[in-house]
Amino acid sequence: MAPTIDSGSLVVLRGENNIDNWERALRIELEFAEVDDYVYKTVAEPSKEDKPDEHKKWKLGRVHALKIINTTLKDDKVLTTLRINGWDQSNRDPKYLFDLIKTTIGKVTNEARSEILEQYQGLRRSGFDSMASFLNQYELARRRVADSGLVIDDTVECLNLYNMVKRDYPTDAKLWANDMTKNTLTTNKLLAHLSTLSNTEARQSNLTIQVKTTAKADKDLNKSGTNNGDNDSGNSGRGKKNKNKLTCPTCNNTIQKDYIHCICGRHRSGKITTCWWYEPDKAPDT
Repeated sequence: MAPTIDSGSLVVLRGENNIDNWERALRIELEFAEVDDYVYKTVAEPSKEDKPDEHKKWKLGRVHALKIINTTLKDDKVLTTLRINGWDQSNRDPKYLFDLIKTTIGKVTNEARSEILEQYQGLRRSGFDSMASFLNQYELARRRVADSGLVIDDTVECLNLYNMVKRDYPTDAKLWANDMTKNTLTTNKLLAHLSTLSNTEARQSNLTIQVKTTAKADKDLNKSGTNNGDNDSGNSGRGKKNKNKLTCPTCNNTIQKDYIHCICGRHRSGKITTCWWYEPDKAPDT
């Protein structure tokens, strides 16, 4: 009867960060089961015809050693790394699997750490169509950094994130820089600010579509109105329309008589007291 596996004494392999502890516990279990030679040495296969008992012992020993190793392989990232590096799961040699783990996990993790960190620090808001897309990619990169075992101080992480967005939001960046000087800005607080900007951008995008649609409808209506009647009535219509126009004293553009130059750089009716671009949450839903 094959000996049982003491899974409580084994260590689940998580990556390079615990591979030493993993191997130490593994070796103890393999030696206790007297199957360590099948992992650390190359044991020749006895003849099945000439030495059936020895062949059976060899086969069971390999299977038991392989079972012990497999008991420690539960981490999805480790399993994925092994598969990417050509893990032949039909190979029943425990030494093959052990050697693959030793040469793959450490090597790939070291190289991956450098690549992950480079990709994370290289993110820039300008490389994405929207703040929402940037934040999604940032969270993925942030998670990969954590999964790789790298620990980044919050002050450094906050500075990294600030550098990723400061050129695209210079006005806000001045406020964030001031908060960093006072040591009151954290990564989570900056992410909250960026999330608010993301929501604002989404609302402004919807509002732009609404404004363009309304402008097109007005243009079509005006075009239809000036084409009706004789030339005199057309000229009269244009005269009345021109009376409703004036030159904006701020930008010198022609605007409606009751419109004003807004702080957002656009023009809006003086009857509207709130700038929908600066406060999109107060804009109409339709």
